[in-house]
Amino acid sequence: MIAGMGMKSLLKVPCYRESGQMIPEKFEEMVKREIDKGNKPFFLNTNAGTTVLGSYDDQFAFSEICKKYGLWHHVDACWGGFMALSQKHKHLLQGVEVADSLSFNPHKGLGVPQQCSMLLVNGGKK
Repeated sequence: MIAGMGMKSLLKVPCYRESGQMIPEKFEEMVKREIDKGNKPFFLNTNAGTTVLGSYDDQFAFSEICKKYGLWHHVDACWGGFMALSQKHKHLLQGVEVADSLSFNPHKGLGVPQQCSMLLVNGGKK
């Protein structure tokens, strides 16, 4: 909505009921279907720690699909990105390094007293 595309331009990727993780194969089917319709998918937002279930999507799988079809892969790590600071739980963030961008909110877990958001863009070789 903020980008002016409207809600009808957004598609919901099916998720596993128990974990809340998006299903990579279903996403790829959706991309193919949209391309067959003449549409041009261009963006996927995956999660790294959802607010309700704490779900972490398979970043490697989604990144591979995005690269295959030329889509921008963004990771929402606003809540769950703090696991990068944990020796025990940092494995949950595996794969975020291959995404095109990542968002992170220091006010949610680092004690920053005001709203604070960061957008990190991957400048590495593709």
